[in-house]
Amino acid sequence: MAEIRRLPPEERARLAPLLNPQSPTDATAAYYALDHPAGRTELFVELAGNGAPRGFLVLAQTGFDLFRRLAVPFAAHPLGLVRLLQGALRPGQPFLLMLPTDQEAWIDGLVDLSEMRVFDIYRLHTASFQPVLNVMVVASEAPDGGARFDIRAASGAHAAAGVNWRGSHYAEVYVEADDEARARGFARSVLAAMAGQLLSERRIALYRIDQLDVPAQAEAYEVGFRRTGERSLLAHAVLSPAGKGAP
Repeated sequence: MAEIRRLPPEERARLAPLLNPQSPTDATAAYYALDHPAGRTELFVELAGNGAPRGFLVLAQTGFDLFRRLAVPFAAHPLGLVRLLQGALRPGQPFLLMLPTDQEAWIDGLVDLSEMRVFDIYRLHTASFQPVLNVMVVASEAPDGGARFDIRAASGAHAAAGVNWRGSHYAEVYVEADDEARARGFARSVLAAMAGQLLSERRIALYRIDQLDVPAQAEAYEVGFRRTGERSLLAHAVLSPAGKGAP
C-alpha cells in the first residue's frame, strides 16, 4: 500500500533515481527536489509498498510569489498525484501549481485553478546558438550570486535577462523587457548574453515562454532555442474542501 510521507532535506538524494538529469522534461522537478535551498524547501514523497520512492511533491519558497509557495509535483500516475497534493496541502490553502499540461485532467475536481498560464518549454540548441554583439549589454551580479544582463537606454527602455534556477545540467532563464526595448532588439541581446554565459558554465539554457507571447518565441528562435514539445501550466491553486478527485 502506497503512503505519503514528509521527506527530510538530508534524504532528498533518495529522489534522484526517479529523475533523468539529461532530460529537459525532468529538469525543473530535479532542480526543486535536489538543489533548491533546503531552508526554503519542503518535500513529500509517495512510497511504494517496499519503501522505495515512486513520486514526490516539492513545496518551495521562490521569487514567483512571496505569499504562495510553489508546488512542483512529479508523479507517474493520477492517483499518485492526487495523494501527494492531499498529503502536502490543506483544503483552502493557496499555492502556485506548476504542472505538465497533460496532467491537468488528473486533478479535475480536486484543485481549483485561476489565473492559469500555459508555457512552451524551449531548450537552447548549441549548434544553432547565435551570439549577439551589443555593446549596450551590461553584466552584473544577481541576488543569488549568478550573472544577470541588462540594457538601459537613455530613452528609458530596459531589458534584462537572468535565471530562475540553476541545476547541475540545465538552468531556466527569464527575460524582462518593455515594448521599446523589445522593438529595438534589446530582449534578444540580453537573452543571447545569458545563454552564452550559461554555456560557459557548462549548462544548457531552458526558457519557459507563454504560448501567447509570439515576440518572445521569435526572439528565442533567433538566438537558437527550439521547442522541446513539453508544455506546463502555472496557476494560482487551492485544494478543494471535498474534491471529486479524492481516491
